[in-house]
Amino acid sequence: MEISKVYEYAEKIGVLVFSTISGDEVHSRMAHFNGFDEEGIYFRTMYNKPFCRQLNATGKVTVCGITDTTILEHKEDGSAVFPPSYSFRLIGEIKHVPPEVIKEKAKINDALKTAALDIDKYPAMAEGNFVIYKAKGEIFDVDFEGVHRDYKLLRTRFSYGGATYNPAGVSIHKKCIGCGICKKVCTFKAIEKGTPFKVISERCDDCGSCLLVCPVDAVELSKTF
Repeated sequence: MEISKVYEYAEKIGVLVFSTISGDEVHSRMAHFNGFDEEGIYFRTMYNKPFCRQLNATGKVTVCGITDTTILEHKEDGSAVFPPSYSFRLIGEIKHVPPEVIKEKAKINDALKTAALDIDKYPAMAEGNFVIYKAKGEIFDVDFEGVHRDYKLLRTRFSYGGATYNPAGVSIHKKCIGCGICKKVCTFKAIEKGTPFKVISERCDDCGSCLLVCPVDAVELSKTF
């Protein structure tokens, strides 16, 4: 997926959650991206904030958000009805961008103009600009009620800057005896008949139903992203 498309998905959400590591704790705060180019996706803070110090210390950040956080209603059985929506997550490596570079880039990149203006407006932001130059992530698109398609989930994983990732969901190995029980219990329509049966990773929610019913333990746990 192109960096421009990744940025577009994030921009539709707007305010995102940025998380960093501080010692043995995870620290999160709300922020947003403020531009992109071929080098990566940009964001900013003030150099004096713990957020900036944690970024400089680790060189890493994770970002996530969702387009719709509301539950519209509940069914008679108490289960929630979620609207069609998607969540966004990104695991990235970052580097500091000097203020003169931001100002130069802003001459030809409208999305960075605000960051360039803020360098003068808020001097503490001059050394608080960063670019996520290497990242992997996922767009987790849900449609549980079947408004737009006949399957509940579409997971699109992406990377740029040389990052790599593992496919989503569980997998089925050659111990499979072809009984089809896993396919019957999968409400996400994420399993296809075959030898062995096959998981459609983009549709798999990693819900665990197939793991629980397989009589020969042919379903393998999903890998870390």
